[in-house]
Amino acid sequence: MDNSSESQGCDRQVDCWERFYRENKRPWRGIGKIDIDLQPGLKVLDVGCGTGKTTAALIKMGMDVTGLDFSPSAISHCISVFGDKAKFSLAECDRMPFPDKCFDAVVAVHVLEHLNETQLKGTVREISRVLAPGGLVFTRTFAVEDMRAGGAQSNTRGNGINYRYYTEEEMKEIFGGFELRSSERKDETMRFGAVRVKMECLFRLSL
Repeated sequence: MDNSSESQGCDRQVDCWERFYRENKRPWRGIGKIDIDLQPGLKVLDVGCGTGKTTAALIKMGMDVTGLDFSPSAISHCISVFGDKAKFSLAECDRMPFPDKCFDAVVAVHVLEHLNETQLKGTVREISRVLAPGGLVFTRTFAVEDMRAGGAQSNTRGNGINYRYYTEEEMKEIFGGFELRSSERKDETMRFGAVRVKMECLFRLSL
């Protein structure tokens, strides 16, 4: 995630996220849903695991899960909640502390939105490095049509956290070294009529 000084109210993005987790003990409730057909026991990396909503879904699917996040508070929370049901690593997603080709799949749920261009390229490069040939990458991002985008490609929320919004073509370009297996837009109408728009993509690393 972006550690630049562009945020409002905190000098680095990691500080913004630390404050966010301090102020929101359970920011995302329940268990997330991951639409990937994976065999139980596969080694899966949850990039930007946060407080573990996606990790919980992967554990429920029977995966051998490793979560990675740059927030000490997030990692501490995950360790306390999941214990030995998953492994966790405190690190930046563009500098992963893992050996080459060690994961069968990677999931990146609402993390690519928070990366600047340099970090985004580095993260995709690291995903390519740690993923086994033929491995899958599942991404979920906010789309440019999302209600919070306001017609902009990127913005900074009141909590100082940076966001950017994607099109399918941009996701294809970002993961240019991968095969696009599927892409699906998901609209969710909120209580006051505004629409939250997410995009889910599934990529496969060439053999």
